[in-house]
Amino acid sequence: MKSFRIPRLQEELKKLFNIALTQKLNDPKLAWVQINDVIISKDLHYAKLYFSHYNNPASHDKIKELLIKSSGFLKKQIAGAQLMRTIPELSFFYDETEDRAEKVDSLLANLKDGYEDDDDYDPDIDIDDYLDDDDYLDFDEEEDYEDFDEDDEDEDE
Repeated sequence: MKSFRIPRLQEELKKLFNIALTQKLNDPKLAWVQINDVIISKDLHYAKLYFSHYNNPASHDKIKELLIKSSGFLKKQIAGAQLMRTIPELSFFYDETEDRAEKVDSLLANLKDGYEDDDDYDPDIDIDDYLDDDDYLDFDEEEDYEDFDEDDEDEDE
């Protein structure tokens, strides 16, 4: 049976950390830092926190150092919320999802710029306007199934 405890704890910790970073921790150097994902080990002793930062000019490593320094505060938030008996050891990692998504968007934009077929494309075209009634395949269920059943019986004998 699958345990729902760990995923539920991960979501609660993510909410708790984001609230602590935005409302309780008054560090302007950590402005716009957000915890995107929390992964807890099965024994609940270790937690990986994936963070991202928007509109923050600091480097990933500098923000990681600041988060490591504030890990004691974050552990106190876990203890205060009484979510867990044991407080996990926190490790921080930069979440590269946004960077990868931006890279894919730029590649797709470059591909789109290479094609000049945008004039021919009209999203309001209805395919039924171009198909004749003769183009539709008429399917008589009884005939085709009867033929199919007879073929199967011949093969069985």
